[in-house]
Amino acid sequence: MTARVTRLTESDWRAFAVIRLRALVDSLGERDPQYQKEVAFTAAQWRRRLRRHAQFAAVVDDRLVGLIAAQQENPESVYLYSLWLDPTVRGRGLARPLVAAAVDWARHQQVRTITLRVASGNAAACAVYESLGFAAVTPTETVKSRGEVPMTLSVS
Repeated sequence: MTARVTRLTESDWRAFAVIRLRALVDSLGERDPQYQKEVAFTAAQWRRRLRRHAQFAAVVDDRLVGLIAAQQENPESVYLYSLWLDPTVRGRGLARPLVAAAVDWARHQQVRTITLRVASGNAAACAVYESLGFAAVTPTETVKSRGEVPMTLSVS
């Protein structure tokens, strides 16, 4: 299995749309409001997403099999979201380099912190994040009610 991680550009919008929608169906289902919103995106909306948020993809044998997104929230902080791997490649060590690429991008933005939220029961994802230096922080009531654990990494 030959794997690499790449940052997607606006010209990758079609492939990005396909994998993003696959990820949403796998994670949330076709009836989820987020899926319903994004399935109706135009080409211009997909391109805008790629322009405004750094999207990284894991690629195996020229096929996109994983995603993570990074959004600069302000001059001090980047938020990572939507880590997803195709079920056929889970457990093969692709999550760590995918997250690491997003963390490297965030470091180049010269922010002080990188934050994310992970489902409280997702031990595999928590282990990946912790291996890169992320630590759990006390959740707000809203985050806690969603069953998520906030994590942060100081990069200053």
